[in-house]
Amino acid sequence: MRSQILSYFALTGLLLAGWIPARAQERDWPRAHRIVERAQEDLRRIEHREGWATGDRGHFNAAERNLADIRRDLDRNRLDRPRLEAAIEEIEHITHVDRIDGRARERLNEDVRELRRLRDEWHWR
Repeated sequence: MRSQILSYFALTGLLLAGWIPARAQERDWPRAHRIVERAQEDLRRIEHREGWATGDRGHFNAAERNLADIRRDLDRNRLDRPRLEAAIEEIEHITHVDRIDGRARERLNEDVRELRRLRDEWHWR
């Protein structure tokens, strides 16, 4: 009898341990949407305002494309880590472009920090 009770508690514990990360990840979806949406908006603000060298424009286009793909994936309740890392790298490159004003650079740096935090805190499977 005692072993059955212990088995029941062990099984319950295992089920709860598997359920908690899944529930925690579900709560991250709205936050992930907000972070990606804000990064897209900040990129759009500098798209036409700044002069772009050809190479820098390529990084800008890649960042926009990666964020759009991430957003589509989020709509399907998926998050692709390599694509997220690529978006972070592209936006980080853009923050080093000389023609971007200080406020825009700081907003993009904040976006990079938030995207990294999302990547680091996400429950990857």
